[in-house]
Amino acid sequence: MKILIACDKMKGTFSSKLLGKMIENSFNSVHPGVETEILQVSDGGDGFLESLRWRNNFSRWEFLSYNAARRTIQSKYLYSIYNHTAILESSLTLGGNKLALSEQYILQNNSYGLGHDIKRVVDVRHPQKIIVGIGGTSTNDLFLGAALALGFKFVNNDGKDVEPIPRNYMNIKHIIPTNIYSGIEFNAAVDVKNPLLGNFGATKVYAEQKGATPQEIDYLEEAMAHIAEVIKEDIGTDISQIEGAGAGGGIGGGMAALLNAKIISGADYVLNAVDIDKKISESDLVVTSEGSFDRQSIMGKITGNIINRCQKLNKPTLIISGVYDKTPLPPNCSIIALFNEYPGFKYASEYTGIRIEEEIKKIKL
Repeated sequence: MKILIACDKMKGTFSSKLLGKMIENSFNSVHPGVETEILQVSDGGDGFLESLRWRNNFSRWEFLSYNAARRTIQSKYLYSIYNHTAILESSLTLGGNKLALSEQYILQNNSYGLGHDIKRVVDVRHPQKIIVGIGGTSTNDLFLGAALALGFKFVNNDGKDVEPIPRNYMNIKHIIPTNIYSGIEFNAAVDVKNPLLGNFGATKVYAEQKGATPQEIDYLEEAMAHIAEVIKEDIGTDISQIEGAGAGGGIGGGMAALLNAKIISGADYVLNAVDIDKKISESDLVVTSEGSFDRQSIMGKITGNIINRCQKLNKPTLIISGVYDKTPLPPNCSIIALFNEYPGFKYASEYTGIRIEEEIKKIKL
């Protein structure tokens, strides 16, 4: 029997690679003789670069960048000299794990570091194409911080510069663009399909997870709507309801408007790059995993994407999830919930491996 293991990360505890290895070890221990293969995957957020590192002759380069609070940190990117393509990952600079507790202020934090990364890659490598994996960010700034690093200007009614951090957004009346990057093809590889605004938008769905209070959420929704209107007037692009514009706190929409980026599914990009359909067809069982399986899992997340591919190829799927909210599952698909409620990072780190092996012992192959 051949088992394909393709897991999303469990945020804050285990990477795709580590989680896949834990599951593989449990299957090999409990069911000796099974053949297993691990695929490291990502939906555009955490782990995007590492899931692609060994594909298409990419080399990895490290450099200094900035986190969402503009503190210097170490980051990295991939580059292929064969197709002149660079790959960046927003969570490497803007992820919440890059912030100290004292730096976690959503009205101040911004995406400047991502813009710095793009500028550096362009200056050093002169790529023809840049793909940015978007997801897992601590920001809700609609890419304006990054745009500042790229040379865009933001001014008030008097023509004076306004620092593009969310608390200042209502003062921004005009955007002065730059065309320096117009010759580069940009792809925004997003991890979710959420629009920018509304009940399913960037702010109302994700800002609370990034530390925003109810009052800050109300303000941010208004501020994002205002900037979307300024972009429509000055740039000519209406991003208010574009699918995927809400990814990364609006980075998807900002890139689409300001860099003419094409929004693509990060999950599709990675899964196609690792030729997962072929590997699914050659397997008897596909195991996928993530920290929480819920309705968001089928809104562009990689777990839902893998399940859909297994459905088309008529292959049984096993989901191993930290927690599960009883979202209905499709046919030929089963789920193991390791915990009844969110266990906290420390508890999850200690007991996830134990619980996986306990549950796999119950499986009859």
